[in-house]
Amino acid sequence: MKRLVMFLLCAMTAFSIYAGGSGDKSSTALKPLTKLTICGTNGVGDTQSMAHEEFARRLNALGGWDAVARVSSEMGSTDDVVEQALDGSPVVAASDPSRLASYVPEFGVLMMPYLLSDYSQLDNLMETALYKDWVQKLRAQGLVLLTNNCLTGWRNWLTNKPIRRPSDLNGLKIRTMGNPIAINSVNAMGAVATPMNQNECYNAITTKVIDGGEWQLPTIYSSKFYEVCKNISLSRHFLLTGSIVVGAKWFESLSKEQQTQLVETAVKTYKDNQTIVVEYEKKYLDEMRDKYGVVVEENPDREAFRAATAHLYADKATTGGADFEALRTELYKQLGIN
Repeated sequence: MKRLVMFLLCAMTAFSIYAGGSGDKSSTALKPLTKLTICGTNGVGDTQSMAHEEFARRLNALGGWDAVARVSSEMGSTDDVVEQALDGSPVVAASDPSRLASYVPEFGVLMMPYLLSDYSQLDNLMETALYKDWVQKLRAQGLVLLTNNCLTGWRNWLTNKPIRRPSDLNGLKIRTMGNPIAINSVNAMGAVATPMNQNECYNAITTKVIDGGEWQLPTIYSSKFYEVCKNISLSRHFLLTGSIVVGAKWFESLSKEQQTQLVETAVKTYKDNQTIVVEYEKKYLDEMRDKYGVVVEENPDREAFRAATAHLYADKATTGGADFEALRTELYKQLGIN
């Protein structure tokens, strides 16, 4: 009997040590995975959604993470997810400079119409002093900007009539994002700006609540907007970049190692996704034209659209009081744009 009791005591002691008692190795092995939800509003098949899914996969491959991507507005609107992040929830929000301008007005200059003319002009953005300053200011507002190299694409007009110049938009209710930069820009280019959540737009076009919208090509395709609108005009009036953010409260709860993993994986993932965006813009446009009968205006009067919005760089209602004219000049200098 004594031998049996001693055996049981030894077995219980061994199990206690193995199950996370005093050993560093065992406690690390049993440490709970860090949960994270990467949220997007675009549909399955959108190039940004692809990047979110790859971001989750790469984090999980590192070990210690339990990351999942939720797209198609499954976690709510972009602004909803940003609010969740600010409250300390373990979520990644794919926002953009025009939305985050409500926290740091100067950051919004990146979303201004016709600021840039080529994707390559973004290559050195995150190395500029301006960008680094914006990162710090967002951090002070409770948001950690992991990266802004998420290339979402050029925004173009999607309607049921040809759009070649600003006057063609007169009277058309065009869905756009619900912030001053987007609303004032779309109005300036001739349309009636109509803010609306992404997941409401298909039905709104079908029921003629709106006459179309302005989106990047992968989003038009993944959301099947080509089924209810048959004209795309390649105005390229906004260059949309995804501002990938998390809440500072949650970020600061991570170990230094995981903070580094999160930032470095985000930067690498969304950089790698840029080539996919360029490839799929062409692929999706060709398919919408050839298979679904979409009519594409390849060369609208972009100079006319640019001229219609030029005054907004000095419009305080658009810039939130920031001097976008001076910021544009300085940004061009730091990016090496003549």
